[in-house]
Amino acid sequence: MDTVKAGTCIWTYTLGENVFEYDANQSLAHLESLPDLKAQQRFLDSSFGKGEVLCLIVDDGQYVNHAAAPLCNCQTDLQTGHCYSLREIAAGEQILEDYTSFTHPPFLFPLLKKYDCEPDYYELPNAE
Repeated sequence: MDTVKAGTCIWTYTLGENVFEYDANQSLAHLESLPDLKAQQRFLDSSFGKGEVLCLIVDDGQYVNHAAAPLCNCQTDLQTGHCYSLREIAAGEQILEDYTSFTHPPFLFPLLKKYDCEPDYYELPNAE
């Protein structure tokens, strides 16, 4: 990858193409369809919250990692979204965003407990 200038769109969210959304019932059904705990944990680890749904990224966007000091900011609406670099990102530097900025659906917290998948790299907000 070459150096990315500040303000560059580095990833595009397109519902049904590179991102799939799951409501509470769909999330549970999908988890129960997976073959083992490792696959279930992978689904939960790879998903992010967007209001009342979990979103699963199925392209290179899934490799963006968490940091309290992010290098990009993702903005999504109902169908699409874009992730923009906040500053210049050097070739070889990790693409980082702040996972705590996501709006996690309330049904996520019991699933994380049930599947022993609570993240240790950032603190989830308290479930209501």
